[in-house]
Amino acid sequence: MNVRGASAVALVLAWPLVAHVAVTRRDPRSAALWVLALISLPLLPALLRMRPWAWLAWCAAALALWALARADLASLPAYLLPALVPAAGAIAFADSLRTGAEPLVTRFVRISEGAAAAADPAVRRYTRAVTRFWAGLLAALAALALGLALLAVPDGLLAGFGIAPRWPLPREYWSLWVNGLAYLVLALAFVLEYALRRRVLAHMPRRGFAAFLQELARHWPELRRRS
Repeated sequence: MNVRGASAVALVLAWPLVAHVAVTRRDPRSAALWVLALISLPLLPALLRMRPWAWLAWCAAALALWALARADLASLPAYLLPALVPAAGAIAFADSLRTGAEPLVTRFVRISEGAAAAADPAVRRYTRAVTRFWAGLLAALAALALGLALLAVPDGLLAGFGIAPRWPLPREYWSLWVNGLAYLVLALAFVLEYALRRRVLAHMPRRGFAAFLQELARHWPELRRRS
């Protein structure tokens, strides 16, 4: 693994730990660091390539979080971002289902397997259904994360503005979901979908799970482009 790949893996693995520290310490600076780590994830490839726009965006985010921490509002983005990230993913999947667009999972098949494979009627039906599934799952995860953030005490989205939640939830439980169980749900869904794909599309070329993940990572920049 090269330096960029190792840095990305290290940041991804460090994220839940940083989040846990931010929750247990109840320190505004830790909360700001937590949010900055999440913001850094999508910027990481461009940061490692020393793209000026990426570093400007990262510095602007860091300054904004510093200002929020000084105003005792550092917890606000910390509670919002775990809902906004899956919401953005749900929008990306759902948007690719619009009339005239190419479903996101179909696009991956076309890029990785070729246009002929993506044009197969069985493949098109399956990949459209899976795109719809991911849109729904990510939307549900976003809604749950937002709902728990509203109920979290002592400084959740409602409590932070002086509104007592009807069903208060210790923020440690909110953190357990957004920084642990939600990732497990995504990982389980990913593995189960991969296994189902091998059964439903048995006529398609097969590759191991590790090779599949490498292919997904390699083509990720192309997948993010709108069709």
